[in-house]
Amino acid sequence: MSEPIRTRRVYLLTGYEPLEPAAHHHRFDREIRRFEKTWSLRAAVGPMVVHADRPVASWPVTLEGPDWRTETDVRLLRWDDVIAEDVARPIWLRLALYGRAALDLCLTGTFFRYIAAYWRYSLFAGYPAVLLLVFTALSLGLAGLWGEFGGPYPVIAMPVLAIGLFLALMRVPGRRFHIDYMLNDWIFARDMIRRTRPSIERRAAEFASEIAAGVKAGDVDEVVIIAHSLGAAWMVESVALALARDPDLGEGTVPLGLAGVGSSTLKIALHPAAGWLREAVKRVADKPAITWAEYDSHVDFICFYKRNTVDALKLATASRPVSHSIRLSRMLSPETWGRFRGNLLRVHRQYVMGNEQRYRYDFHMIACGPFRFAHIVHDGEALPEALGPDGSLGRAAQPVIAPTMKTAAP
Repeated sequence: MSEPIRTRRVYLLTGYEPLEPAAHHHRFDREIRRFEKTWSLRAAVGPMVVHADRPVASWPVTLEGPDWRTETDVRLLRWDDVIAEDVARPIWLRLALYGRAALDLCLTGTFFRYIAAYWRYSLFAGYPAVLLLVFTALSLGLAGLWGEFGGPYPVIAMPVLAIGLFLALMRVPGRRFHIDYMLNDWIFARDMIRRTRPSIERRAAEFASEIAAGVKAGDVDEVVIIAHSLGAAWMVESVALALARDPDLGEGTVPLGLAGVGSSTLKIALHPAAGWLREAVKRVADKPAITWAEYDSHVDFICFYKRNTVDALKLATASRPVSHSIRLSRMLSPETWGRFRGNLLRVHRQYVMGNEQRYRYDFHMIACGPFRFAHIVHDGEALPEALGPDGSLGRAAQPVIAPTMKTAAP
């Protein structure tokens, strides 16, 4: 057993979401209230500060039970401005760039590697192409009725009607089916794979500098990076860049932990042109002192279920991520789960939302709780009973750490 964590620095790397820092701060504050009730704890989320000199937004979090208190410096590693570059494109350019990205996946065999790695992921990969084909067929079919019923000037009217109907479908049902988001996501993925956008590489280097400085500061008990979805690829690349500059990173007095939740690292790394990311995976995995864990779920089509990143890439490394397959439904009440279980993107987002039931995976417990990340990774089954009914360490049914702290002030 060890003493509870008193101070922690957490880096958050979100997935591909067109949200500004204020929205992420609001969601963190909202969702920690669910967590707070579930574990009988008190949480205080401080105001957000956006740092003008680097791509970081931060806020303090204090979490406490009757006999412990943990203070966390939460730092959001921002790339919303990079995503904004995609959102600003006109629809015609977005369609053209998506077509190029989809063709790239097929011609390089990457789509078929997705099928081999986890067939459900290929459904997510193929979804926007299928939706575009359906919209195209509907547009052409409905426009064809103009000629069938003898409308005037069919040679001119039918193409105009088809284009108009297609744009209307993209705007109305397309928005409900997240078509714009999907197109942008795959366009970005190709840019990242091919390294064609300088802003991506610059941002990864900035993340590396931020992470290295946060670890070497030595002012906290541990540093943890929690990366969701495509953010996991950013995490691996950034940590690898930091290790290239300082090979001893994470081997000092401040341990470094990496959590890839609903990871899309293989989305990038399985492409033949992404050798740079495969090298980054190897560099990180060759550092056993860094605790690296990956969490996935069978109901999440936007991750690679039961596919350890190192194993899937067939890399020879000194260590490998600890893989955990979890049940997202066990984190919530049946009523809450029933409301969104059919929403693919909402299910995928649950990894970084608040728990309504005590479970062996809990985003806020990893980010703000009293337990060392390595202990949660290796002894997660004990987590639901690691705090007492009142949120105390002293009344835990299955203690994980020694309750050595004095009662926290209210």
